[in-house]
Amino acid sequence: MCLNRWLAAFVAALFLLLTTPMQAQWVLAARAARNEIHRMTQRSESGGYDIATVVLDADPGKVYDKTLELLKTHPEVKIITEDKQTGTIEFQKGKKVAGFQIYALGDKVTQMVVASGVGRSKEPDETSMVVESIMHVCAEFNIKCTVQSY
Repeated sequence: MCLNRWLAAFVAALFLLLTTPMQAQWVLAARAARNEIHRMTQRSESGGYDIATVVLDADPGKVYDKTLELLKTHPEVKIITEDKQTGTIEFQKGKKVAGFQIYALGDKVTQMVVASGVGRSKEPDETSMVVESIMHVCAEFNIKCTVQSY
C-alpha cells in the first residue's frame, strides 16, 4: 500500500514538473510573435470569412475595456453583445458583423482575435475591417503592430 502512495506522489510530481515548463514555453512563443497581426481570409461566390489575430504585451482586462470604449466612440458601430468574463464583443458596422475574442495568455499578455463574415466575391478586400480594428487597439496602447504577409 505504501508503494502505491509513493508511486502516485511520484507521478503527480512528474506531471507538475513537465507541464509547468510547457506552459511557460507556450507564453514565450506567443511573446516572440507579439505585435504581429496574422490574417486568414477566404472569399468565394457564396461568402467567406476574414480573421486576424495578434498577441500584445498588455493587461487583458485593459485591452477589453479599451476595445469596448473605442467601439462606443463610433456612432456607425452598433454593439450587439459584450461579455467581459469571456472576453467577447460582437458588433455591427453597416451590413458587416464582426466579433472580438480577447484572451489572457498571462497577466500582461493578451491574444486578440477578430473575425467577420465577408460578402460574395473573389476579389480581396482593400481595407480589412478586422485588421483595422486591431490597428486601432494597438494605437491606443502605443504599440506598433505590423501585418504579416505570406
